Amino acid sequence: MYLRPLRAIFNTAISEQIIEIEYYPFGKKKYSIPAPKSLKKALSKEQLKALFTTQPKTPEQEKAKAFWFFSYACNGMNIKDIANLQHKDISGDTLSFRRAKTSSTNKKQAPVIVYLEKFTLSVIEKYGNEQTDPNTYVFSIIDHSTTPVEQHQQLKNFIRYINQHFVKFAKSIEINEKVSTYWARHSFATSAIRNGASLEYVSEALSHSNLKTTIGYFAGFEDEKKREIAKKIMDF
Repeated sequence: MYLRPLRAIFNTAISEQIIEIEYYPFGKKKYSIPAPKSLKKALSKEQLKALFTTQPKTPEQEKAKAFWFFSYACNGMNIKDIANLQHKDISGDTLSFRRAKTSSTNKKQAPVIVYLEKFTLSVIEKYGNEQTDPNTYVFSIIDHSTTPVEQHQQLKNFIRYINQHFVKFAKSIEINEKVSTYWARHSFATSAIRNGASLEYVSEALSHSNLKTTIGYFAGFEDEKKREIAKKIMDF
Protein backbone atom coordinates (compact mmCIF):
# COMPACT_ATOMS: atom_id res chain seq x y z
CA MET A 1 0.00 0.00 0.00
CA TYR A 2 2.82 2.40 0.85
CA LEU A 3 5.45 0.98 -1.49
CA ARG A 4 3.39 1.29 -4.67
CA PRO A 5 3.14 5.11 -4.38
CA LEU A 6 6.85 5.15 -3.51
CA ARG A 7 7.60 3.19 -6.70
CA ALA A 8 5.54 5.71 -8.69
CA ILE A 9 7.58 8.56 -7.17
CA PHE A 10 10.81 6.82 -8.16
CA ASN A 11 9.53 6.34 -11.72
CA THR A 12 8.61 10.01 -11.99
CA ALA A 13 11.95 11.12 -10.52
CA ILE A 14 13.85 8.96 -13.01
CA SER A 15 11.79 10.14 -16.00
CA GLU A 16 12.44 13.75 -14.99
CA GLN A 17 16.15 12.98 -14.49
CA ILE A 18 16.08 13.92 -10.83
CA ILE A 19 17.83 10.67 -9.88
CA GLU A 20 19.78 8.04 -11.80
CA ILE A 21 18.14 4.73 -12.69
CA GLU A 22 20.85 2.82 -10.79
CA TYR A 23 19.21 3.97 -7.54
CA TYR A 24 15.87 2.40 -8.51
CA PRO A 25 15.19 -0.19 -5.76
CA PHE A 26 12.47 -2.13 -7.55
CA GLY A 27 12.38 -4.64 -10.41
CA LYS A 28 14.34 -7.67 -11.54
CA LYS A 29 16.88 -8.91 -8.96
CA LYS A 30 15.83 -6.07 -6.66
CA TYR A 31 12.91 -5.61 -4.30
CA SER A 32 9.58 -7.01 -5.51
CA ILE A 33 6.46 -5.51 -3.91
CA PRO A 34 4.19 -8.33 -2.66
CA ALA A 35 0.87 -8.60 -4.45
CA PRO A 36 -2.05 -7.55 -2.24
CA LYS A 37 -4.35 -10.28 -0.99
CA SER A 38 -7.58 -10.23 -2.93
CA LEU A 39 -10.56 -9.89 -0.60
CA LYS A 40 -13.84 -11.28 -1.91
CA LYS A 41 -16.47 -8.86 -0.63
CA ALA A 42 -19.64 -9.84 -2.46
CA LEU A 43 -23.11 -10.53 -1.14
CA SER A 44 -25.06 -13.60 -2.17
CA LYS A 45 -28.23 -13.48 -4.25
CA GLU A 46 -30.31 -14.21 -1.15
CA GLN A 47 -28.62 -11.45 0.86
CA LEU A 48 -29.09 -8.91 -1.93
CA LYS A 49 -32.77 -9.82 -2.22
CA ALA A 50 -33.30 -9.55 1.53
CA LEU A 51 -31.64 -6.13 1.69
CA PHE A 52 -33.49 -4.80 -1.35
CA THR A 53 -36.96 -5.97 -0.31
CA THR A 54 -36.76 -5.06 3.40
CA GLN A 55 -38.00 -1.65 4.46
CA PRO A 56 -35.40 0.25 6.58
CA LYS A 57 -36.42 1.46 10.02
CA THR A 58 -35.04 5.02 9.76
CA PRO A 59 -34.76 7.71 7.06
CA GLU A 60 -30.97 7.51 7.40
CA GLN A 61 -30.96 3.79 6.69
CA GLU A 62 -33.35 4.32 3.78
CA LYS A 63 -31.02 6.89 2.21
CA ALA A 64 -27.98 4.69 2.80
CA LYS A 65 -29.79 1.75 1.19
CA ALA A 66 -30.81 3.88 -1.80
CA PHE A 67 -27.27 5.03 -2.56
CA TRP A 68 -25.73 1.59 -1.90
CA PHE A 69 -28.07 -0.06 -4.38
CA PHE A 70 -27.71 2.86 -6.80
CA SER A 71 -23.97 2.14 -6.82
CA TYR A 72 -24.65 -1.59 -7.25
CA ALA A 73 -27.16 -1.08 -10.08
CA CYS A 74 -24.91 1.39 -11.90
CA ASN A 75 -22.13 -1.15 -12.60
CA GLY A 76 -20.69 -0.84 -9.10
CA MET A 77 -20.19 2.89 -9.55
CA ASN A 78 -17.89 4.52 -6.99
CA ILE A 79 -19.44 7.09 -4.66
CA LYS A 80 -17.03 9.74 -5.94
CA ASP A 81 -18.29 9.18 -9.47
CA ILE A 82 -21.87 9.39 -8.21
CA ALA A 83 -21.02 12.70 -6.51
CA ASN A 84 -19.53 14.04 -9.75
CA LEU A 85 -22.51 13.11 -11.94
CA GLN A 86 -23.97 16.00 -13.90
CA HIS A 87 -27.29 16.13 -15.72
CA LYS A 88 -25.47 16.32 -19.05
CA ASP A 89 -24.22 12.78 -18.31
CA ILE A 90 -27.81 11.50 -18.51
CA SER A 91 -29.63 11.11 -21.80
CA GLY A 92 -33.04 9.48 -21.48
CA ASP A 93 -32.48 6.16 -19.74
CA THR A 94 -28.73 6.13 -20.41
CA LEU A 95 -26.00 7.32 -18.06
CA SER A 96 -22.43 7.87 -19.28
CA PHE A 97 -19.44 8.69 -17.08
CA ARG A 98 -15.67 8.33 -16.81
CA ARG A 99 -14.15 6.96 -13.61
CA ALA A 100 -12.41 9.65 -11.56
CA LYS A 101 -10.02 7.03 -10.13
CA THR A 102 -8.40 6.24 -13.49
CA SER A 103 -9.12 9.36 -15.56
CA SER A 104 -5.70 10.87 -14.84
CA THR A 105 -3.74 7.67 -15.56
CA ASN A 106 -5.72 6.37 -18.53
CA LYS A 107 -6.33 9.15 -21.05
CA LYS A 108 -7.92 6.71 -23.52
CA GLN A 109 -10.44 5.47 -21.00
CA ALA A 110 -13.79 4.78 -22.66
CA PRO A 111 -16.88 6.08 -20.86
CA VAL A 112 -18.89 3.64 -18.79
CA ILE A 113 -22.43 3.24 -20.09
CA VAL A 114 -25.22 2.45 -17.63
CA TYR A 115 -28.85 1.83 -18.54
CA LEU A 116 -31.09 3.36 -15.92
CA GLU A 117 -34.05 1.34 -14.72
CA LYS A 118 -37.06 2.06 -12.50
CA PHE A 119 -35.08 1.86 -9.24
CA THR A 120 -32.13 4.03 -10.27
CA LEU A 121 -34.45 6.64 -11.78
CA SER A 122 -36.44 6.69 -8.52
CA VAL A 123 -33.26 7.42 -6.52
CA ILE A 124 -32.46 10.36 -8.80
CA GLU A 125 -36.02 11.63 -8.48
CA LYS A 126 -36.05 11.36 -4.67
CA TYR A 127 -32.53 12.47 -3.75
CA GLY A 128 -31.47 14.46 -6.82
CA ASN A 129 -31.32 18.22 -7.20
CA GLU A 130 -34.40 20.04 -8.45
CA GLN A 131 -32.34 21.98 -10.98
CA THR A 132 -31.69 19.91 -14.08
CA ASP A 133 -29.49 22.22 -16.13
CA PRO A 134 -26.83 20.25 -18.05
CA ASN A 135 -23.93 21.46 -15.89
CA THR A 136 -25.63 21.07 -12.52
CA TYR A 137 -24.77 18.06 -10.39
CA VAL A 138 -27.35 15.32 -10.00
CA PHE A 139 -26.81 14.91 -6.25
CA SER A 140 -25.79 17.42 -3.56
CA ILE A 141 -23.19 15.14 -2.03
CA ILE A 142 -20.33 17.64 -2.13
CA ASP A 143 -20.11 21.39 -2.63
CA HIS A 144 -18.10 21.81 -5.83
CA SER A 145 -17.48 25.49 -5.10
CA THR A 146 -15.20 24.59 -2.17
CA THR A 147 -11.52 23.63 -2.24
CA PRO A 148 -10.41 20.12 -3.30
CA VAL A 149 -9.43 19.36 0.30
CA GLU A 150 -12.89 20.33 1.56
CA GLN A 151 -14.57 18.33 -1.22
CA HIS A 152 -12.50 15.29 -0.30
CA GLN A 153 -13.61 15.56 3.32
CA GLN A 154 -17.26 15.99 2.30
CA LEU A 155 -17.02 12.86 0.17
CA LYS A 156 -15.45 10.89 3.05
CA ASN A 157 -18.24 12.06 5.35
CA PHE A 158 -20.91 10.88 2.92
CA ILE A 159 -19.26 7.47 2.43
CA ARG A 160 -19.02 7.12 6.21
CA TYR A 161 -22.71 8.04 6.46
CA ILE A 162 -23.69 5.31 3.97
CA ASN A 163 -21.47 2.69 5.58
CA GLN A 164 -22.60 3.45 9.13
CA HIS A 165 -26.32 3.29 8.41
CA PHE A 166 -26.19 0.47 5.84
CA VAL A 167 -24.31 -1.77 8.26
CA LYS A 168 -27.00 -1.13 10.90
CA PHE A 169 -29.67 -1.92 8.33
CA ALA A 170 -27.91 -5.14 7.30
CA LYS A 171 -27.53 -6.25 10.91
CA SER A 172 -31.26 -5.69 11.48
CA ILE A 173 -31.91 -8.59 9.08
CA GLU A 174 -29.04 -10.69 10.48
CA ILE A 175 -26.42 -9.90 7.84
CA ASN A 176 -23.46 -9.32 10.12
CA GLU A 177 -20.74 -8.51 7.59
CA LYS A 178 -19.57 -4.89 7.53
CA VAL A 179 -21.23 -4.22 4.18
CA SER A 180 -19.57 -1.02 3.00
CA THR A 181 -19.88 0.81 -0.33
CA TYR A 182 -16.86 -1.26 -1.41
CA TRP A 183 -19.10 -4.34 -1.39
CA ALA A 184 -21.51 -2.83 -3.94
CA ARG A 185 -18.89 -2.93 -6.70
CA HIS A 186 -17.78 -6.49 -5.93
CA SER A 187 -21.40 -7.63 -5.56
CA PHE A 188 -22.26 -6.20 -8.99
CA ALA A 189 -19.35 -8.01 -10.64
CA THR A 190 -20.08 -11.32 -8.92
CA SER A 191 -23.84 -11.14 -9.48
CA ALA A 192 -23.40 -10.28 -13.18
CA ILE A 193 -21.05 -13.24 -13.77
CA ARG A 194 -23.26 -15.63 -11.79
CA ASN A 195 -26.18 -14.53 -13.97
CA GLY A 196 -24.32 -15.44 -17.14
CA ALA A 197 -22.47 -12.25 -18.09
CA SER A 198 -19.04 -12.80 -19.64
CA LEU A 199 -15.84 -11.61 -17.99
CA GLU A 200 -15.31 -9.31 -20.96
CA TYR A 201 -18.69 -7.65 -20.41
CA VAL A 202 -18.12 -7.19 -16.67
CA SER A 203 -14.59 -5.89 -17.29
CA GLU A 204 -16.00 -3.27 -19.66
CA ALA A 205 -18.81 -2.40 -17.25
CA LEU A 206 -16.28 -1.85 -14.45
CA SER A 207 -13.92 0.04 -16.79
CA HIS A 208 -11.04 -2.32 -16.01
CA SER A 209 -7.97 -2.27 -18.23
CA ASN A 210 -7.48 -6.05 -18.04
CA LEU A 211 -9.42 -9.19 -17.17
CA LYS A 212 -7.08 -10.08 -14.30
CA THR A 213 -8.42 -7.15 -12.29
CA THR A 214 -12.00 -8.23 -13.00
CA ILE A 215 -11.28 -11.80 -11.90
CA GLY A 216 -10.10 -10.40 -8.57
CA TYR A 217 -13.60 -8.96 -8.02
CA PHE A 218 -15.38 -12.27 -8.60
CA ALA A 219 -16.27 -14.13 -5.39
CA GLY A 220 -16.84 -17.46 -7.15
CA PHE A 221 -19.93 -19.50 -7.90
CA GLU A 222 -22.37 -20.50 -5.18
CA ASP A 223 -22.92 -24.19 -4.39
CA GLU A 224 -26.31 -24.22 -6.10
CA LYS A 225 -24.76 -23.03 -9.37
CA LYS A 226 -21.98 -25.60 -9.08
CA ARG A 227 -24.56 -28.36 -8.66
CA GLU A 228 -26.45 -27.07 -11.71
CA ILE A 229 -23.27 -27.16 -13.80
CA ALA A 230 -22.41 -30.66 -12.53
CA LYS A 231 -25.86 -31.96 -13.53
CA LYS A 232 -25.53 -30.54 -17.05
CA ILE A 233 -21.88 -31.50 -17.70
CA MET A 234 -22.89 -34.87 -19.15
CA ASP A 235 -25.88 -33.46 -21.03
CA PHE A 236 -24.39 -33.80 -24.53
